[in-house]
Amino acid sequence: MEFQRKKILIADDSHTYIMYMAIILKRMGFTVIPAEDGLEVLKLLKLTEPDIVMLDIIMDGMDGRNVLNYIKENKETSHIPVIMVSQDASNETLERCRESGCSAYLVKPIRIDRLHEVLEELVFSSWATKRRYARVTSCARVKVTCDGTTFELYSETLSEGGMYIRKKDPLPVGSKVEIDLPLEGGKPVHLNGVVVYTKGLFGGIFEHPPGMAIEFEGVNDTEAAVLRNYIEKILAQDIFESQEEIVIQPPGSKG
Repeated sequence: MEFQRKKILIADDSHTYIMYMAIILKRMGFTVIPAEDGLEVLKLLKLTEPDIVMLDIIMDGMDGRNVLNYIKENKETSHIPVIMVSQDASNETLERCRESGCSAYLVKPIRIDRLHEVLEELVFSSWATKRRYARVTSCARVKVTCDGTTFELYSETLSEGGMYIRKKDPLPVGSKVEIDLPLEGGKPVHLNGVVVYTKGLFGGIFEHPPGMAIEFEGVNDTEAAVLRNYIEKILAQDIFESQEEIVIQPPGSKG
């Protein structure tokens, strides 16, 4: 089963927060529907039919907890997972939200790895497999070597566990490959992998171009860290550098 874009309705009275969260979520592959307060969420619920709702607890007018109660008490919307977001890290607030039916609770500043973990659980919980790593769009020119032949190709997506590479005639599933992945400002990372999935020219080209999914093999801790940092930079480095108030953090940083 292929990943289809899921819709996230996100509400917060900080336009800066919504803007930067929308950038992150879109880069993660989601469609984002912004709302500036609780009342707007109620208006958009039926119109947009979101797959997930993210609510800040403290908002002018109708706050996040009241919206959560409405969603969970209405039989037409009670099935929608709700993620509550707040700077309040107290167990008391967390428990109150859980008792009201929230599916997850994120504390600002939000960590990208925790955000990914929560979204994976909510989006893919009914699937046979879940994405272990955050996936980002990538258009890097990579060298792929198989059986002594080297191809210069372009990537489509990248994660810490593998990547999808565009190729009109994909290598067969099971092919062992070596990949040289160039990183901005650093030396290329040399990785080994195996082709685990292919898509031909007429196999849903409008969802993904023809190519092959490669799962990395034997990645050591150093290589994993380099990949993780590179992916986090693609996701949010421009946000970290430009935002006035920090609301999102990469893994390993202090809250």
